[in-house]
Amino acid sequence: MSYSFKKYFLMLANYNAWANQKLFSVLKDLNEDQINQNCGAYFESLFRTVNHILVADILWFERIHGVVQSQYALDEIVHANLDSLTNARFLKDQSMIAFVQQLNDEAFHGTISYIRHGQRHTEPLIEVLAHVFNHQTHHRGQLHSMIFQITGVSLALDLIYFQREQADLYR
Repeated sequence: MSYSFKKYFLMLANYNAWANQKLFSVLKDLNEDQINQNCGAYFESLFRTVNHILVADILWFERIHGVVQSQYALDEIVHANLDSLTNARFLKDQSMIAFVQQLNDEAFHGTISYIRHGQRHTEPLIEVLAHVFNHQTHHRGQLHSMIFQITGVSLALDLIYFQREQADLYR
């Protein structure tokens, strides 16, 4: 079976929502000290890292939608508690799925332009979306490591597990 860009990126958007749901279901069972423990990662803690992922998604989707300059820094804490952050993550995941769903195959070949640090960039939308979904996966790997360090729990977040669960939709 051949994949269209839309089908492929819709799979990635749904995979990210699925993986985030699994991740946040573990985070809700941790105490405040565990969530904020400095684990030696780039963004230090579980809480700061999940905030970073959300901020990056907000920034990229602002760029995709033509917002000239965002108000957020990459290390900003946009939600001060886990409940609020969990809800915001769910809503962002749903909006990412809806965004990809409304694209036609031609739209993936378009470009976006944005300004970062005073410099104008123009990127193919297909590469931006690939980056957005890969960025989440990259940081979820860090989160997995931190969760294992804190709890000894290993999460099965690999794409292949999602694909097996959703085989009827993606094959």
